Parts: sequence; C-alpha cells; structure tokens
Amino acid sequence: MPSIQDTIYPRFKSNLTEKDLEEVYTPVMNEIEWAEVKSKGTLQELALLVLIKTVQKLGFFIRIVDVPEAIIRHIAKKAYLPLPAKEEWKTYSETRTAKRHFRFVRDYLQLRPFDHEAHQILIDTMSKLAFNKDDPADLVNAAIEELIRQRYELPVYNTLKDAANDVRTKSYRAIYHQIDHALNDEQKKNIDHLFQVPEGTAYSPWNELKEDAKRATLLHLNNLIVRRNWLINQHIPTDFLEDIPYIKVKQMAAEAKTLGASRMMEMESKKRYALALSFVSMQLSKILDDIGEMLIKRMMSIHKKGRQRLKDHKEKTQKRTDSLISTLQELLLAYQTEGSPEEKIQEMQKVLQEQEAQVLQDCENHLALSGDNYYLFLWQFYKSHRATLFKILKSIPLRSTTQDKALEEAISFLLSHQYTKKEYISIVHIEKNGKLRKDWDITSLLDLSWIPDSWWRWLSPKKKKEKMPDEINRRHFEVCVLSQIMLELKAGDLYIEGSEKYADYRKQLITWKDYEENLADFCKHVNLPVSGTDFVRKTQQDFKQVTSQTDQSFPHNEQVRIENGEVVIGKLKKKKIPTELKKFEGYIAENLEPINVLDMLADTEYWLNWTRFFGPISGHEAKLDNAVERYITNAFCYGCNLGPTQAARSIGSLDRKQIAWINQRHVTIENLDKAIQYIINAYNQFDLPKYWGDGKRASADGTKWDLYEQNLLSENHIRYGGYGGIGYYHVSDTYIALFSNFIPCGVWEGIHILDILMNDKAEIRPEILHSDTQGQSTTVFGLSSLLGIQLMPRIRNWKDLKLFRPCKEEVYEHIDDLFSGEIDWELIETHYPDMIRVAMSIQSGKITPSTILNKLGTYSKKNKLYQAFRELGRVIRTMFLLKYMADEELRGTIQAATNKSEAFNGFTKWLFFGGEGIIAENDREKQRKVIKYNHLVANCLIFYNVFSLSRILHDYMQDGNDYDEELISYLSPYVTAHVNRFGKYRIDLNRKPPNLPFEVPVAREKSMHLTR
Repeated sequence: MPSIQDTIYPRFKSNLTEKDLEEVYTPVMNEIEWAEVKSKGTLQELALLVLIKTVQKLGFFIRIVDVPEAIIRHIAKKAYLPLPAKEEWKTYSETRTAKRHFRFVRDYLQLRPFDHEAHQILIDTMSKLAFNKDDPADLVNAAIEELIRQRYELPVYNTLKDAANDVRTKSYRAIYHQIDHALNDEQKKNIDHLFQVPEGTAYSPWNELKEDAKRATLLHLNNLIVRRNWLINQHIPTDFLEDIPYIKVKQMAAEAKTLGASRMMEMESKKRYALALSFVSMQLSKILDDIGEMLIKRMMSIHKKGRQRLKDHKEKTQKRTDSLISTLQELLLAYQTEGSPEEKIQEMQKVLQEQEAQVLQDCENHLALSGDNYYLFLWQFYKSHRATLFKILKSIPLRSTTQDKALEEAISFLLSHQYTKKEYISIVHIEKNGKLRKDWDITSLLDLSWIPDSWWRWLSPKKKKEKMPDEINRRHFEVCVLSQIMLELKAGDLYIEGSEKYADYRKQLITWKDYEENLADFCKHVNLPVSGTDFVRKTQQDFKQVTSQTDQSFPHNEQVRIENGEVVIGKLKKKKIPTELKKFEGYIAENLEPINVLDMLADTEYWLNWTRFFGPISGHEAKLDNAVERYITNAFCYGCNLGPTQAARSIGSLDRKQIAWINQRHVTIENLDKAIQYIINAYNQFDLPKYWGDGKRASADGTKWDLYEQNLLSENHIRYGGYGGIGYYHVSDTYIALFSNFIPCGVWEGIHILDILMNDKAEIRPEILHSDTQGQSTTVFGLSSLLGIQLMPRIRNWKDLKLFRPCKEEVYEHIDDLFSGEIDWELIETHYPDMIRVAMSIQSGKITPSTILNKLGTYSKKNKLYQAFRELGRVIRTMFLLKYMADEELRGTIQAATNKSEAFNGFTKWLFFGGEGIIAENDREKQRKVIKYNHLVANCLIFYNVFSLSRILHDYMQDGNDYDEELISYLSPYVTAHVNRFGKYRIDLNRKPPNLPFEVPVAREKSMHLTR
C-alpha cells in the first residue's frame, strides 16, 4: 500500500523557507478583517488565521499545537498579533471555542465536512479508475482531487489508503469472477493440468513454462518453437483477456510467476484461473519476442560467417588475382607496342596464349565478389537452419507495417516452394499465343522490387536487375527473403502479431485525435512551433546562425585547425589544481568515520525509509516479521552479489531460502525503481551536490557485466571480450545515478539514452545529455530535439562523419570544405506531424524511446518516418559538431560529464564484490533486477557519503578553517576508503575447538600387512 509520500495528500514541508511562508501562509487583508470580527481577543484572532491558512494548504483541519511554529510566528507577524505561549494553545484546543472556529472557517472557505456522502464520492471515484489503474497511489490521488473539486474536507490519510486497498481488491475480484464465468469445465481442466506433475517427471508444466530463453542457438530456437506449439495445444483461451486492461494482466502475470504449482493449486480457483491465464498470455507474447530475437541473431550469425568466408576466399585466391593483374599489365604493354593494330592484337594474343575464355571467367568470378559481395557463401551456413526457419514462417504471422506487401507475398511464395528440388523456380505465368515471345502473355507471380541490387547476381541468370527474369535461383532466393525479414523486423517494417518487442509500433502511438487535442500544449512545453513550415523556417535560421558564428570564430580558434578537409582539435588545457586541495582532502579523509555496507544501508533506511516500497507482489499477504531488516539484507545480498547462500552464512539471522523468498515474492524491478527515485529526490535536498552541478546535465555510459553464456541476453563483447551484458547508467552532474538499464552487448547504446525520460518521478530532470560515441546517431539526435533534450556527446573520430550545409547557396570562408551534403527540408516539413506524434506518444508514456529508436535505428528505404528523423538528426548533429568545434568550454564540460559516468562505473562495480563479479542468474528479469539492486546500494552509499561530507565540512568551519566553492567542486561522493565491504567478524576467545587429530586411522588388517 502507498505511503503518504507516494501521493499528493497535502502535508507541511519539513523545511519551510521564507519564500514558502510568504507565498502560502501570508494572510490577506480580507482574512484579517474577518478574523477580527469573528474573534474575542488576539489569541482567537490568531487561531482563526492559522486555521484559515493551514486548511487552505492542507484541505483539512489540524490542531494548532501540531502546526509548525514557523507558520504561527509568520502569521502573527504579518497580522501584527502577539505570539501566545504554548500552554495557551493547549488550553485553547480543549475548549468549545476551537470547535466553533472550525465551523466559522468551513463557512468562510465554503468547505463541507467529510461525511457519508463524501465517503461515497471517494469510493465511486476510485471504483471508476480501479479497472484501468493498478497503483493504489493513483486511486488515492484521484479521490483527493475529486474531494477538493467538490469542496469537501479531506479525511485522514488511512481512510483513503484503506479505501484504495478495498477498491483495488474488489476490482481484481471482479476480474477473477469475469474470467471464471467465461471458462468452461474443459478449459478449467486444461489450466489445472499445468500444475500437475506428469508420471516419470520431476517438474510440472507450470515450472517449465517459467523457464527463460537460453542462448540464440539453432537448438534453442527449435525448442522455443516446440514450446510455443505445445502451449497453443493446451487450448488455454487467452483471448478472454482482450477486454481486461494490460496493466491488470501484467500484474496478475507477475504474481503468478512468483508462485509454484503447489501454491497455485492451494489458491481459490477463480483467482488461480485468472493468474494462470494472464501468465500464459504474457509467456506466449514473450516466446514470440524471443523467437524474433533469435531469428535475427541466427541470420546475423549466418551473414557474419559469410563475410568471413569471403575474406578467407580472397586470401586463398590472391594468387589468381595477382595473375589477372599481371595479365592486364602485359596486355597493356602489348597494346602500347609500336606497329599496326593487327600487330598489337597479335602481341596481345601471345600474352593470352589462347586462354581467353579462362581469363574472362576468372575476371567474372572476381567481379562477382567485388564490393565485398559475400552473398554467394550464405547458403552453406543457412541450409542447416532451413527446416527451423520454415517452421517459423509457417506458424508465426509476419505482417508489413506499410502498404508495401511485397515481402509478405514473397514469404507466401517461398512457403509454396518449400519442397521444390529445382535449382531455378519460375516467377511468371506464360501463355504462349504465338511462336514469338513478344506475342506471349507473361504475368509476373511475384513483385521483386524490394530485392537489393547486390543480390541479383546470384538470383537471376541475367545477373542484372534491368529486366524482370522468368525464373530465379531457389536457394539464394530463400536466403535473400530471410535476410530481408531480419532487416525489416529490426527496422519495424515487419511486425510479429502477438509479440510485444516486435509489435506494430504504430498501434503504440497516440491517436491522431489525441494528437490534435494536445499538440499546442506539447509544443509550448518543449518550445517548438506547431506547424512544419514554421519549424523548418526556425531550424534553418538557427542552423545558418550557428554555421556563420563558427565560420567567423574560426580564425581566432587556436585549438582547432583544418588539414586536408578534416578537423583537427587540440587537447584540452589541464585545469590548475588549487594548492590547498591536498590539505583539504586530507582533513576529510581523516574525519570520514569507518562503516560497513550493512550499517550504511541501515542508516539510509532509518533516514529515508526506502524499504517501504517493497512488499508482497500480490498486495494481500500477511506482513513480515522484522520486514525492514529482511529487506536491507536482501538489498545487500543481491546489490553486492553475495547470493543468498553466502549472505545467509555471513549474516546468520536469515537462511538462504528466506532471503531468496523476499527477492522473489516482495521485490520487483518497478518497486526497486521507486526506491531509487525516492533516494534521488532526498539526495536533491542536500546543498553540497549543488556545487558539483545544477542537475540539468547528465551523462550516459555503459559498462560490461560478466554473465554465464546460457541466456538470451548474454553476448560476446567485442571490445572487452567474454560473455556479458551492458549496465547502462545515466549519471547526473551532481554525481547521483538517475537511471539504469541492462542491455545486450550487441545493442547500440544510443537506442536507450532517452529512456531516462521514463524516470518521471525523479526531481532531478536533465535537459542536456552527454555520452560517448555509442550514445548518438542521427535518429537519436532528431528525436531528442523534439523531446526538449539537447544531446551533446563526446564522439570519437567525428571527423569521419558527414556534415551538411544549411542550404545549397550558402558558402563559408573558413569551413566550407567541411560540408559534403545538403538537407532535404521538404522531407522534414512533410513528416513533422508524424515525428511530433512520436514525441507526444513518448511523453504520454504510450511507448518508450528505446522501443521506437530500436525501429528507427536500422536503415529503411520504406519507412518515411525513419528517413525524416534521420534528416532532422543530420541538421541537429551538424549544428552540435560546429558548436563543439568552436567552443572550448563546451568540450571541457562534455569531458567532465563523461568522466563522472566512467567514475560511477568503477564505483558501482566496487560495491559488486561478491561472486567474482559475475551475475550468476540466467533469467533475464533476474539479471535486470540484480543491476537495479546494485544501483540502489550505490545510490545509498552516495547519499551516505554526501551526508558525511556535509557534516565534515561543517566541522571544518567550526575548527576555524575556511574554504571556497572551487575546493568543494573537486570533491566527489564516490569515496570508498572508509567503507568495509566485508562486514565485521567477532573473535570468540572462549571458543574451544576439538583436539587436533594428528594420527590417521588405519584399518587393522592393512596395518598388520604393512608391519610384515
């Protein structure tokens, strides 16, 4: 259940500033005059004013003795009234006058008391939302807003909390009943069969259903197809869930996943069927996601092997290539000899030695593989996958997201020729109306316009795409179709029905009606023009201005020069370190009190109560004994990677099963995020981090975490080597880590850089994002600009990128050689509404940035939305690179920001000291959970360190020392020297171990034998 801090329930600020008092608690003249008329004496007058201002703020009455003294003092000062003693307030609160004053204030504020009618309004409001909302805090907030709107006093918080709990429970009861009523006896029997252990096996189908996908091997891909077919054959009607909100289905599935078969069978049948149905539905969707991902990875592996085979082939045929070059040289020399044309030809024939046909064939073979065209070699690696891939094409519906259905038709055509043995298959229907071909009626059976030019050499006997052939090579056509499926699934041009990751992204966008209704507000919020014409005009002006300024500043830019059309930027000047810093840091190091990780977690929990976000996933289980202690132990166990067995041995108060049970049944990724966000908001209250940054900047960077191989997320990392995944973190310029994600090694990190926008409950909201080269692309630049985010990465070798000039007519004196392209402004203007619709969908939470960027990150000639974002991104990135080139301070800021990210990566890994730094989980959700646990522990230590540094700085001043802001700017909360990661171990000198057994017992017969 939500705590009061999770809701908008009004309460006094813990630290009231003068601005707060002035803006909220200052009585106006009408209120002062009214209080004077209604009171007898200054105490009553002040009491009335205090009641008016506090009720205006809170929406309910509070005893005067419970009002913060700062508020009473401020009101008395503004009304020129004396301040009574505390004893007088206590006496006043016990009189009938206080109750009469409540009635006066209600009448004055036109406020109705909370009664039975108000309670019914509260229940009705929550009930309307309960079917579509699952977070009780949302129900409480809606009820508060409605009561305020209807001018009712707010009840005590527990009334709202209990009502939300009751309404939420009833909403699920209604769903359980709805599903139970829809199922027949046969379907219920099929569901119950999932929880029964078949004879001769150790596990029930329910247990096997919860297994996560393994590595993307051909065997595991086959297993996924078999699992999906088996699950479909169980005839469990997941279509009954279509009318139930996704958030409810997801919550029921999450609860079901935590329960074993025996617990499910012990459950009330109505709830069991609802939970089982939800989990099966989510697993079917997840299996489709995994099949799509494995298909892509297998095809990418086939292409990788094809490229390697071409490389090997070129090395093997290098002698032939050298021979052809040598022959060409001799032919040219022969051609240049003096004499008649006939004599030259004779000399050239001598060179060829009647091997014209062989030389010509060798040339054709070499040209066929020119341009790294490795497609010839793909079949030999594809053929072992053929049967499995055809199973996918037969059983999984692939649909186009555009009007172009050519690939769908090609898939159907391919399936109709699955068992054909011919090398070439006809793709036309011919009716011979005469002897000449020109008289024949030739009807094409297939649209092959989508096939890339580089494939035609292997598909058609004619080798070129100039004219549609009558037949194509069956084998190469199969590989070509599957390769195109891979590309279009990645680009979002194809989608898998029933999948979540490979769904039709268009259905995840807001409707055009919502777009029209909210367009003006959105554009005002992100400071963008409403129309595409105005946007292009403004962007062109900005582009020209930036380009002109960079050009004008270039002669004075000592750090940058252009050599051979390329930009060369000198190293940044090192910042001079103050001489007093060493003494300052020494004082801090001496005064940091030693602490172990568990005590640090306990201290931050005492201050912040971050464990309140954890609780039974179902929301209905009995409360835990020593819940706080168990939650802290759980965070320590998984955040530091000890694992439940080692944590139980080290701590002693809990056993392995108890720790694992908490992790499985009480902690989700969602509530770990909530705890992290709450710590971030509390951290933001400190003054010290404001000296390091203003919170408007953040840097994103990834670091590799080691994994075992047997899971779908684990991949071999090219740069770091070994199997693992990438922990991707957004770190504020104030050093706190704002957001974390766990992604595969092969994913382009920039796809996830804007996911920080989903971190909407954190008070630190960066407007500028820094990263390294992996954190950017043209589409990322384009989308970020429409979301009000400035992307400022540190790009390695950016001189290799293409820069675009604002328009064709513009010529620049100093930097003109840098530009090599022009912008298609018409494309941007035409698709501006489509791009804004995507940005609005992200802002409304309908789709995540990474979901859409995953589709827009792959080249597509079909997808105009991708092309528009790429074109806009070219504009934004070119402007950024020009600013980067011209502004040395900007380069320094980016360098400092990315250094903080790299420092955090080391800091968080330092805390991950258990298990040799390897995440031992093979389930992807559990892996992501471990990363979140580690992020939570890291943020707790950052919070604790800032507390310690703030206290030490106070003591430093008390000792008569002085410091300036520059010295503070060199500090960092990533200090670890005072932290004992491994706990404290007490030596018991009274312990008496058994005597040492020096003698080795030997069997008697063997002893006698040795004696002899």
